[in-house]
Amino acid sequence: MKLLLISLLLLQPAFSFAQSCMGFTIKPGMTYELSTFNAKDKPTGRIRYHIDNAKTQGNNTIMDITAQFTDEAGRSKTPYTIHYTCTGTEIQADLSGVMQGMTGMNSRDMEMTVKTNRLVYPAKLSVGASLSDGQMDVDMANGGNVMMTMSMAMTNRKVDGQESITTPAGTFNAYKITSDVAFDNRAMGIPIRSTMKTVSYRTNDLLFDVKSETYNKNGKLMGYTLLSKIN
Repeated sequence: MKLLLISLLLLQPAFSFAQSCMGFTIKPGMTYELSTFNAKDKPTGRIRYHIDNAKTQGNNTIMDITAQFTDEAGRSKTPYTIHYTCTGTEIQADLSGVMQGMTGMNSRDMEMTVKTNRLVYPAKLSVGASLSDGQMDVDMANGGNVMMTMSMAMTNRKVDGQESITTPAGTFNAYKITSDVAFDNRAMGIPIRSTMKTVSYRTNDLLFDVKSETYNKNGKLMGYTLLSKIN
C-alpha cells in the first residue's frame, strides 16, 4: 500500500476547453498512464490518470483527476479522485483521494477525516533547490470512534540534479528530487512506524513524474514507476 501511495507519487462546473498554467496545458479528457515495476524490473501494474475537469477559479486553475490502478493480471482497484491546484507559482496536490483509494475507504460504516494535506511543487525547479515538506494526517472512524490514525511526512525534499530520462512515453530532461518519507500509523492506539526514501524525476511542463523510485531505509530499491503514455 505504501509503495502505491508514494507512486501516486502529487467546485464549479468544468470548462470544456484547455487551461494553461505554469507552462503546460491541461484539458479535460487528457490521460496519463504510469507503469509500475518491482525491484527486479517485473511489471506489477499501471496507474491511469484521467483529467475530468480543468477550470479557473479566481487566479487559480483547478484540476479534478480520476486515478485507477490495474494490476498485471488485469484486476482493477476502485477509482478515486485527486485534486490539483495551479496558482501560477506552484502546484498544490490534494492527496486525500489517494489515501481513500489505497485504504479502500468505500464502506458506509467508515469515515475519513483529513486534518493535514499538503504537497507542493514550485513553478520552476532548479538544481540545488530545497522544497517544502509534505504532510498528510488522517483519522479513520467507525460510528464516531477513531479506529486508526495515519500520518505521512515527506521531508528533506531537494532537487539533487538534472538527468535525461527515457521512458516508453519519450525522453525527458528531468530534475531529480529526493526525499525522506516517514509513516506513523496507529491502530487502536498501537503505533506502526516505517521510513523509506523516494527519488522522483520531474519536468517543468508535465503534471506527473516521468519516473519515480522507492527505497527502503537501508537504501535497497523496492519498486519504481515509469510514465508510459500521454494522450
